[in-house]
Amino acid sequence: MELTVSFIICIALLGSLLLVGVSRRPKNETAFFDRVSTKEFQGFLAVFIMLHQTVVILKYAGLNIGGLMFFYYYGILAVAFFFFCSGFGLIKRWMTDNNYIKGFMRRRIFTVLVPFFICNYIYLTDALLSNIRIGAHFGFGAVICSFFGIFLVNNQMWFAVEIMLLYIAFRIVFAKVRKPLTGILIMTGVVIVMMVIGILSGHSDSQIMSYWFKGEWWYNTILMFPLGMFYAYKEESINKAIKRAFIPVLIASSILFVVMDLIHRNLMDKSIYWTEYEGAPHPYLDKLLGLSQETVFEIVFLVLIVTVFSALRFSNPVLKFLGKISLEIIMLNYLMIGSLLFLCRRFGIGVYLPAVIISTIVISSVVYIIKNFVLERRSGLFDGKVT
Repeated sequence: MELTVSFIICIALLGSLLLVGVSRRPKNETAFFDRVSTKEFQGFLAVFIMLHQTVVILKYAGLNIGGLMFFYYYGILAVAFFFFCSGFGLIKRWMTDNNYIKGFMRRRIFTVLVPFFICNYIYLTDALLSNIRIGAHFGFGAVICSFFGIFLVNNQMWFAVEIMLLYIAFRIVFAKVRKPLTGILIMTGVVIVMMVIGILSGHSDSQIMSYWFKGEWWYNTILMFPLGMFYAYKEESINKAIKRAFIPVLIASSILFVVMDLIHRNLMDKSIYWTEYEGAPHPYLDKLLGLSQETVFEIVFLVLIVTVFSALRFSNPVLKFLGKISLEIIMLNYLMIGSLLFLCRRFGIGVYLPAVIISTIVISSVVYIIKNFVLERRSGLFDGKVT
């Protein structure tokens, strides 16, 4: 009963978060995938990712999660949107600002690098304390590699690492090329190389710690980064097509989403990316099957979201606030999931979930403030500026 009530509350929370302040877009508005709207929607997805990550940990801890299993299946869609927006934003700015590459390191890469290392040292400190507290094995070599971010004490930090790698590649490529399509194609090649490395790297021996590119999450959403770039390059023509055929595109993408969802659930239940541990004869073909299906699923989801964005604007102060700290939320949520797990065992999911969400938001806010102080940026948590 408690799990059912918790699921209903979570869905109501997400629905309220998204729908409060929703408004129709003017029919003559053609550039609807703007930075403000997408950043606020990322705030909504950050909350979803918190629920997703929490459910994943509870599932692997062997705890009953009931209807909350719903959140287990859709983490990739949220991450796909983050990559899509990153690619879109980079090309959009590059095409409209001739001096965009100048100062790119500080403006983009350092914005991820600083919170990454702050969060990294928080996890490293927690791991070292665990060494003392419960005798958890954490060797000297791992400590050194963790200090420099090569070894991830919590492998959910992968997102920041991959974003930084993509930003560096973008800086190198678009400092040289003059035609956007050429740069997009080169970036697509870079992404494919990263995906191949991920597929060949397999998984870490630990559910928690890993080196780079260990796990399917390193490669099963990253292709949406160059896809976002291509959308920015062809934004005007794509948006016009969506506006003209809004109803057919909405219906088709919705139906395809349901079909892809059913297929995806089936593949995940079969642990399609982990078949090498089950003695499958062709594990890499299994991985490619999962990757192909998830890529189509993500594209369908993004088409559906862009279509909805063409008609509706989602905006409210809470989304704006959460959008600012979305990166920090993704990186720090696992710290609170693990630290507060005793609440779930002692008081149940009804106490545990709110505690995880609230504490993650609080610590993410603190790290966001520290990041801005280090970067000497004046954007605060509650002002109107989106960063």
